Order: sequence, then C-alpha cells, then structure tokens
Amino acid sequence: MPWIDTVCALCGTTAGIAVVDVPHPDAPGGVSHVWQCRECGLRRLQPRPAPEALAGYYNQGGWYNAYVGRTRSPARQRLWDLMRDTFSRPADASWKSRLLRPFLAPFARYQFDINVPLDGRRGLRVLEVGSGFGDVLIYLKSRGCEVLGTDLEPDAAEAGRQQGVEIRIGNLVDLKLPSESFDVGLMCHSLEHVPDPNVELAELHRVLRPGAQLQIAVPNGEAVRLAVDGRYWLHLSHPLHFWYFDGANLVKLLRRHGFEPDRSPATVLRPDVFGMWRFDLARGSLARATRRLLQVSRATLISRRRGDSLRVVATRR
Repeated sequence: MPWIDTVCALCGTTAGIAVVDVPHPDAPGGVSHVWQCRECGLRRLQPRPAPEALAGYYNQGGWYNAYVGRTRSPARQRLWDLMRDTFSRPADASWKSRLLRPFLAPFARYQFDINVPLDGRRGLRVLEVGSGFGDVLIYLKSRGCEVLGTDLEPDAAEAGRQQGVEIRIGNLVDLKLPSESFDVGLMCHSLEHVPDPNVELAELHRVLRPGAQLQIAVPNGEAVRLAVDGRYWLHLSHPLHFWYFDGANLVKLLRRHGFEPDRSPATVLRPDVFGMWRFDLARGSLARATRRLLQVSRATLISRRRGDSLRVVATRR
C-alpha cells in the first residue's frame, strides 16, 4: 500500500525532526515517524498512508469501536445517559439528574471529551464530523436536538441508522451541506485522522452559523505518556492518526479559520494504572513494568496540561 511524505498543516514546511520512530511493514524502509515541525512545533505522522490506502487500515477484523455501535449493558447505558444529563441539562431532565447534578456533572466533564450544554433548549442543530456510529448524536437526538453525522465508513452509517441517526458517507467538503445551517459542530477524536485539517475547519466555518459552538477533542501532542511510552502510547493509534496537536498550534489553526477559543485548551489524563502495568508486565519483567509505572506517575505529577486528550471549545466568528 502506498505511503506518502507530507508537509506541516500550519506552516507548509517539510523541515523537522523525528521524535518517535514507529516500525510498520508497509512504511518505506519499514518505519515511519512522529515528526515535529522545526517552524511551529506541530507534530505529524511522516510518512503516512496515501488516501487510497487508508481503508485498508480501518476496522480490520471489525474491531474499530467507532463503527460497531453501542455495546454497553442497559444498566451502564442508563448511567452514561444520566451522567450526560447532569452536565447538559436537557429540557426534560429527570429528578434524578437534577438531584445528582452537583456530584456527577464534574465527573462527566472529566470523563467525556465532548459535553454539549443544552440548558433546557430544544431543536439545536448539531453536526458531528467523523461521528462513527454517532454515540453522542444518539443521546442528543433523544434530548430534542436535530442531529447529523458524517463518516467515511458505510458500517458506521449503518450502525447509526439502526439507532435512528443519519450518518452521511463522505468527506465533509464533498457533502455540500447548506451554509450556516448548524448551531453546534463536533469533532471528537477525528481531526487527527484527516489528511488536511485546514480543509475540514474551513468547511466547518462555512456550515456553522455565526456564534455557533465548535467542540474539538484530539490526542495531546505534548502528552506525558507520548514522551514516556513512545511508540507504545495508546493514542498514537499508528498509522490512523496523522496529527498530534498541542494547545498553542491547535488554537492558531482554529483562529486561522475563524474560530475563537472560549478558554485555553484543557488536557485530561485518565490513568488506567493497573491496565498499563499489566500490559507492561506481559511485554517484560516485573521490575521493568514497575519502574515504568513509577516513571509515568512521577512525570504526571510534575507536569502541567500534559494529559492524553486535548480539548477546546470555540465560537464561530
């Protein structure tokens, strides 16, 4: 499958330095790199699969969670909806969500990378780009929103259709959606997948109305675990992730396309300490696994804003 060299999405240059080497049998020479731009610091995958090769790397064996549909038990799904209600405050919020709001809303803010504030409003028009089967859209539709998702994978569209949500297949720019027709735009861990984030953000600016909210969540290019884990970092997701933004270059990119962040980007680290330790133990000795656990814990304690996920909420100018 063909792989291609790329340029920085922010400054258009090729100069940079490899900060992580990632072996892959299809890459030229058997290895690709997390490449840091010398001009602006934006990290990207270099080289990466060409557009015609991408489909071969997605959903191999049917495992890709964005495509398989909801798999939570009924009890877990009720808890998931309740947590979202405590933050979003839908018009028909239950007495239980109102009662638990002071306790669960902060946890929802921590746990979910995307939280859409409804504050009693109905009829909000919500567009999610790279929606997969539309997990968040299913919730928002059940709370009175008009929703639409986009994705490249027919399996995702079918899984969404089975839940009553429309997922259109194709790149956002090719779908020719009406201008200024949405109140909220979402990209939950999808901006890092697109070949050129400039194209996606420019089209989002066109289809969102002035004053609309855009929420974006991406892997954090300055994450502690990227520095410590290297090619084993969970969010590297090689070779599906093309871009590794930090807060500064994500804000610069958003402002270039007419979006103003409401506040500084935030990061969150959700440490699965036991899971990480077990994974390391399976790949090496007890001493090595414990040593790396202490290394990650120490780096996390002394770092600032270096969690795995980077989140920003912006307003369309």
